[in-house]
Amino acid sequence: MKLTVLGRHGPFPAPGGACSGYLIEAGDTKLCVDLGSGTLGNLRNILPGLKLDGILLSHLHSDHMSDMLVLRYALTQLSAKGTEIGLPMTVVAPETPEVEFRQLASSGVFEMVHAKAGLKLRFGEVTVTLYSSAHPVETYAFDIEHKGKRIFYTGDTGMYTELVRQCMGADILLADACFLDGEKPGENAPHLTAGEAGKVAKEAGVGQLICTHIWGGRDMAGEILAEARRQFPNTLVAEEMHEYFV
Repeated sequence: MKLTVLGRHGPFPAPGGACSGYLIEAGDTKLCVDLGSGTLGNLRNILPGLKLDGILLSHLHSDHMSDMLVLRYALTQLSAKGTEIGLPMTVVAPETPEVEFRQLASSGVFEMVHAKAGLKLRFGEVTVTLYSSAHPVETYAFDIEHKGKRIFYTGDTGMYTELVRQCMGADILLADACFLDGEKPGENAPHLTAGEAGKVAKEAGVGQLICTHIWGGRDMAGEILAEARRQFPNTLVAEEMHEYFV
Protein backbone atom coordinates (compact mmCIF):
# COMPACT_ATOMS: atom_id res chain seq x y z
CA MET A 1 0.00 0.00 0.00
CA LYS A 2 1.04 3.55 -0.66
CA LEU A 3 -0.12 6.36 1.62
CA THR A 4 0.11 9.93 0.31
CA VAL A 5 -0.53 12.78 2.74
CA LEU A 6 -2.77 15.37 1.09
CA GLY A 7 -2.96 17.50 4.23
CA ARG A 8 -1.73 17.20 7.80
CA HIS A 9 -3.14 20.14 9.74
CA GLY A 10 -6.10 20.74 12.03
CA PRO A 11 -8.37 22.33 12.90
CA PHE A 12 -7.09 24.94 10.44
CA PRO A 13 -4.09 24.89 8.09
CA ALA A 14 -0.70 26.49 8.49
CA PRO A 15 0.12 29.06 5.78
CA GLY A 16 0.36 27.20 2.48
CA GLY A 17 -0.79 23.96 4.10
CA ALA A 18 -3.92 21.82 4.05
CA CYS A 19 -6.08 20.11 6.66
CA SER A 20 -6.48 16.36 7.09
CA GLY A 21 -6.64 14.22 3.96
CA TYR A 22 -4.92 11.07 2.73
CA LEU A 23 -4.83 8.95 -0.41
CA ILE A 24 -4.31 5.21 -0.07
CA GLU A 25 -3.45 3.16 -3.14
CA ALA A 26 -3.32 -0.63 -3.09
CA GLY A 27 -3.11 -2.46 -6.38
CA ASP A 28 -5.82 -0.95 -8.57
CA THR A 29 -7.78 0.38 -5.58
CA LYS A 30 -7.69 4.06 -4.66
CA LEU A 31 -9.32 5.37 -1.49
CA CYS A 32 -9.41 8.90 -0.13
CA VAL A 33 -9.50 9.15 3.66
CA ASP A 34 -10.87 12.53 4.78
CA LEU A 35 -10.82 15.57 2.51
CA GLY A 36 -10.26 18.70 4.56
CA SER A 37 -9.58 22.25 3.48
CA GLY A 38 -6.96 22.48 0.72
CA THR A 39 -6.73 18.75 -0.01
CA LEU A 40 -8.73 18.58 -3.24
CA GLY A 41 -6.11 20.46 -5.24
CA ASN A 42 -3.41 18.18 -3.85
CA LEU A 43 -5.49 15.13 -4.74
CA ARG A 44 -5.88 16.37 -8.33
CA ASN A 45 -2.11 16.66 -8.65
CA ILE A 46 -2.11 12.86 -8.32
CA LEU A 47 -5.49 11.95 -9.81
CA PRO A 48 -6.56 14.74 -12.18
CA GLY A 49 -9.70 12.83 -13.14
CA LEU A 50 -10.60 12.06 -9.51
CA LYS A 51 -11.24 8.39 -10.28
CA LEU A 52 -11.57 6.93 -6.78
CA ASP A 53 -13.07 3.68 -5.54
CA GLY A 54 -14.41 5.41 -2.46
CA ILE A 55 -14.02 8.09 0.19
CA LEU A 56 -13.86 7.40 3.93
CA LEU A 57 -14.77 10.31 6.20
CA SER A 58 -13.77 9.82 9.82
CA HIS A 59 -16.17 12.55 10.92
CA LEU A 60 -17.93 15.62 9.61
CA HIS A 61 -15.95 18.46 11.17
CA SER A 62 -14.99 20.95 8.48
CA ASP A 63 -11.24 20.36 8.72
CA HIS A 64 -11.87 16.78 7.61
CA MET A 65 -14.59 17.19 4.99
CA SER A 66 -14.91 20.78 3.74
CA ASP A 67 -13.42 20.02 0.32
CA MET A 68 -16.15 17.42 -0.19
CA LEU A 69 -18.46 20.36 -0.86
CA VAL A 70 -16.22 21.52 -3.71
CA LEU A 71 -15.64 17.95 -4.90
CA ARG A 72 -19.37 17.88 -5.77
CA TYR A 73 -18.79 20.50 -8.45
CA ALA A 74 -15.65 18.84 -9.78
CA LEU A 75 -17.30 15.42 -10.15
CA THR A 76 -20.39 16.86 -11.82
CA GLN A 77 -18.52 19.03 -14.30
CA LEU A 78 -15.70 16.63 -15.14
CA SER A 79 -18.22 13.86 -15.72
CA ALA A 80 -20.33 16.12 -17.95
CA LYS A 81 -17.25 16.84 -20.07
CA GLY A 82 -16.56 13.15 -20.62
CA THR A 83 -14.20 12.16 -17.79
CA GLU A 84 -14.87 8.54 -16.79
CA ILE A 85 -15.32 8.78 -13.01
CA GLY A 86 -18.03 6.33 -12.07
CA LEU A 87 -20.87 8.12 -10.31
CA PRO A 88 -22.31 8.05 -7.78
CA MET A 89 -19.09 7.76 -5.78
CA THR A 90 -19.20 5.70 -2.58
CA VAL A 91 -18.74 7.83 0.55
CA VAL A 92 -18.61 6.26 4.02
CA ALA A 93 -19.52 8.84 6.66
CA PRO A 94 -21.22 9.27 10.03
CA GLU A 95 -24.92 10.21 9.95
CA THR A 96 -24.29 13.07 12.38
CA PRO A 97 -24.07 16.04 12.51
CA GLU A 98 -27.21 15.83 10.36
CA VAL A 99 -26.78 19.15 8.54
CA GLU A 100 -23.40 18.18 7.14
CA PHE A 101 -24.54 14.67 6.26
CA ARG A 102 -27.58 16.02 4.39
CA GLN A 103 -25.36 18.38 2.38
CA LEU A 104 -23.41 15.39 1.10
CA ALA A 105 -26.38 13.05 0.66
CA SER A 106 -28.42 15.58 -1.33
CA SER A 107 -25.70 16.28 -3.89
CA GLY A 108 -26.63 13.42 -6.22
CA VAL A 109 -23.01 12.48 -6.88
CA PHE A 110 -22.34 10.53 -3.67
CA GLU A 111 -23.69 7.14 -2.65
CA MET A 112 -23.70 7.50 1.13
CA VAL A 113 -22.87 4.54 3.36
CA HIS A 114 -23.68 5.06 7.03
CA ALA A 115 -20.61 4.54 9.18
CA LYS A 116 -20.99 2.44 12.32
CA ALA A 117 -18.66 0.65 14.71
CA GLY A 118 -17.74 -2.85 13.53
CA LEU A 119 -18.70 -2.21 9.91
CA LYS A 120 -16.45 -4.05 7.41
CA LEU A 121 -16.26 -2.88 3.82
CA ARG A 122 -14.51 -4.26 0.77
CA PHE A 123 -13.03 -2.10 -1.99
CA GLY A 124 -11.32 -4.37 -4.52
CA GLU A 125 -8.71 -6.27 -2.49
CA VAL A 126 -8.80 -3.74 0.36
CA THR A 127 -10.76 -4.38 3.56
CA VAL A 128 -11.76 -1.49 5.82
CA THR A 129 -12.94 -2.00 9.40
CA LEU A 130 -14.49 0.85 11.39
CA TYR A 131 -14.09 1.56 15.12
CA SER A 132 -15.65 4.31 17.23
CA SER A 133 -13.23 7.02 18.40
CA ALA A 134 -13.37 9.45 21.32
CA HIS A 135 -14.27 12.87 19.91
CA PRO A 136 -17.07 15.40 20.55
CA VAL A 137 -18.95 14.32 17.41
CA GLU A 138 -19.54 10.85 15.95
CA THR A 139 -16.09 9.79 14.73
CA TYR A 140 -14.53 6.59 13.42
CA ALA A 141 -11.07 5.12 13.13
CA PHE A 142 -10.26 3.05 10.04
CA ASP A 143 -8.25 -0.17 9.93
CA ILE A 144 -7.27 -0.54 6.27
CA GLU A 145 -5.85 -3.91 5.20
CA HIS A 146 -4.42 -5.19 1.91
CA LYS A 147 -2.75 -8.58 1.52
CA GLY A 148 -1.82 -8.76 5.20
CA LYS A 149 -0.51 -5.17 5.44
CA ARG A 150 -2.39 -2.67 7.62
CA ILE A 151 -2.67 1.07 7.98
CA PHE A 152 -4.60 2.18 11.05
CA TYR A 153 -5.92 5.76 11.00
CA THR A 154 -7.19 7.07 14.33
CA GLY A 155 -9.15 9.99 12.94
CA ASP A 156 -9.52 12.69 15.57
CA THR A 157 -9.55 11.13 19.02
CA GLY A 158 -8.59 11.42 22.61
CA MET A 159 -7.36 8.40 24.54
CA TYR A 160 -9.80 5.53 24.97
CA THR A 161 -9.47 2.06 26.40
CA GLU A 162 -9.72 0.02 23.21
CA LEU A 163 -7.36 2.04 21.01
CA VAL A 164 -4.24 -0.04 21.66
CA ARG A 165 -6.08 -3.29 21.00
CA GLN A 166 -7.64 -1.97 17.80
CA CYS A 167 -4.37 -0.90 16.19
CA MET A 168 -2.30 -3.81 17.58
CA GLY A 169 0.39 -4.88 15.11
CA ALA A 170 -0.50 -2.36 12.39
CA ASP A 171 2.30 -1.66 9.93
CA ILE A 172 1.56 2.08 10.03
CA LEU A 173 -0.29 3.93 12.77
CA LEU A 174 -1.45 7.29 11.36
CA ALA A 175 -2.32 9.07 14.57
CA ASP A 176 -3.86 12.32 15.66
CA ALA A 177 -1.16 14.17 17.64
CA CYS A 178 -2.58 17.65 17.96
CA PHE A 179 -1.17 18.52 21.39
CA LEU A 180 2.07 18.33 23.28
CA ASP A 181 1.81 16.63 26.68
CA GLY A 182 2.08 19.95 28.50
CA GLU A 183 -0.71 21.48 26.44
CA LYS A 184 -3.31 18.77 26.96
CA PRO A 185 -6.53 20.54 28.05
CA GLY A 186 -7.74 17.91 30.52
CA GLU A 187 -8.37 14.18 30.77
CA ASN A 188 -11.20 14.22 28.23
CA ALA A 189 -9.21 16.07 25.58
CA PRO A 190 -10.57 15.65 22.02
CA HIS A 191 -7.14 14.85 20.58
CA LEU A 192 -4.09 12.77 21.48
CA THR A 193 -0.86 14.35 22.57
CA ALA A 194 2.33 13.40 20.77
CA GLY A 195 3.44 11.52 23.86
CA GLU A 196 0.17 9.59 24.00
CA ALA A 197 0.45 8.70 20.31
CA GLY A 198 3.95 7.40 20.95
CA LYS A 199 2.78 5.39 23.94
CA VAL A 200 -0.06 3.82 21.93
CA ALA A 201 2.39 2.91 19.14
CA LYS A 202 4.76 1.28 21.64
CA GLU A 203 2.08 -0.69 23.47
CA ALA A 204 0.44 -1.80 20.24
CA GLY A 205 3.71 -2.94 18.68
CA VAL A 206 3.11 -1.11 15.41
CA GLY A 207 5.76 -0.90 12.71
CA GLN A 208 5.80 2.86 12.30
CA LEU A 209 4.03 5.86 13.82
CA ILE A 210 3.14 8.84 11.63
CA CYS A 211 1.88 11.82 13.61
CA THR A 212 -0.70 14.01 11.89
CA HIS A 213 -3.42 16.61 12.59
CA ILE A 214 -0.69 19.09 13.51
CA TRP A 215 -2.03 22.37 14.91
CA GLY A 216 -1.89 25.08 12.25
CA GLY A 217 -1.19 27.97 14.58
CA ARG A 218 2.59 27.61 14.74
CA ASP A 219 5.37 25.36 13.52
CA MET A 220 5.45 22.58 16.10
CA ALA A 221 6.39 19.57 13.97
CA GLY A 222 9.82 19.32 15.57
CA GLU A 223 8.38 19.34 19.08
CA ILE A 224 5.75 16.75 18.13
CA LEU A 225 8.43 14.51 16.66
CA ALA A 226 10.75 14.77 19.66
CA GLU A 227 7.99 14.07 22.17
CA ALA A 228 6.58 11.07 20.29
CA ARG A 229 10.04 9.59 19.72
CA ARG A 230 10.74 9.55 23.44
CA GLN A 231 8.04 6.88 23.62
CA PHE A 232 8.42 5.28 20.18
CA PRO A 233 11.63 5.94 18.21
CA ASN A 234 10.29 4.85 14.81
CA THR A 235 8.14 7.97 14.48
CA LEU A 236 7.69 10.48 11.68
CA VAL A 237 5.60 13.61 11.37
CA ALA A 238 3.38 13.54 8.28
CA GLU A 239 4.60 15.70 5.41
CA GLU A 240 2.20 16.98 2.79
CA MET A 241 2.48 15.25 -0.60
CA HIS A 242 4.99 12.77 0.84
CA GLU A 243 4.53 9.07 0.08
CA TYR A 244 4.82 6.29 2.66
CA PHE A 245 4.90 2.61 1.73
CA VAL A 246 3.99 -0.61 3.47
